[in-house]
Amino acid sequence: MNRNLFSVKTLIAFGFLILIFENLSVAQNIVELRSKYNSLEKFWVGTFEGGITYPFSDFQSSRIGYTARAGIEYYFPSKMFLTPGLRLHGYYGELNGESTTGRLSGDGSLIRMIKKFNTPFVLLEPSIAIALGKGKFIPYFSLGASYFIAFIPLERNGYSLFTNSKRDPFLTYSGEFGFRLFIHRDFSYNFSLKYFKGGIDELDGFVSRKNDSFIILSTGISIHLFRKERIR
Repeated sequence: MNRNLFSVKTLIAFGFLILIFENLSVAQNIVELRSKYNSLEKFWVGTFEGGITYPFSDFQSSRIGYTARAGIEYYFPSKMFLTPGLRLHGYYGELNGESTTGRLSGDGSLIRMIKKFNTPFVLLEPSIAIALGKGKFIPYFSLGASYFIAFIPLERNGYSLFTNSKRDPFLTYSGEFGFRLFIHRDFSYNFSLKYFKGGIDELDGFVSRKNDSFIILSTGISIHLFRKERIR
């Protein structure tokens, strides 16, 4: 009986030693960092957001439209307070506005006086980003080149304003400021304000010397794919 008791105690002690060594080996792979963005290695982020648009056009009153965007982001290894990254986002949305007196819009046989316009658009935007901050609250800003793949200026009832309804793609620029609030170690809730500089004056169907521009206010979720070396 004493031998059996000795064997049981030996097994229990051996088991505790194995657990201790395993915990020590795991602890060596965990590095506490100042913020979720100050990773020792590169990491990726997937973003999915929705929001509203507000144009600055030739029409008297701007009206709120909608937009959605999705994209992927890559952040470089960093031990600093600032973390640089590259982003690629795709957008789908619309711009709306109206004028009580009307605007002579369109071209050729389609030119006419309209009081409301609606312009759906699709754009692709590569950009550079700088993330900063500590802990769960991470502000960021970015600068990008926005390539409008397609846009169709329409009258509010859906009729095209131009003879060639699909306008030529064009390139413009954008700036964005926002923040990310971590609700989980791998997920953040986002809020951002983006400004698109006018590159042409065809977004509202009324051509003048003033280029059309607009802002986007958006919110959504990001999935952060980090290595093990991050804050817990």
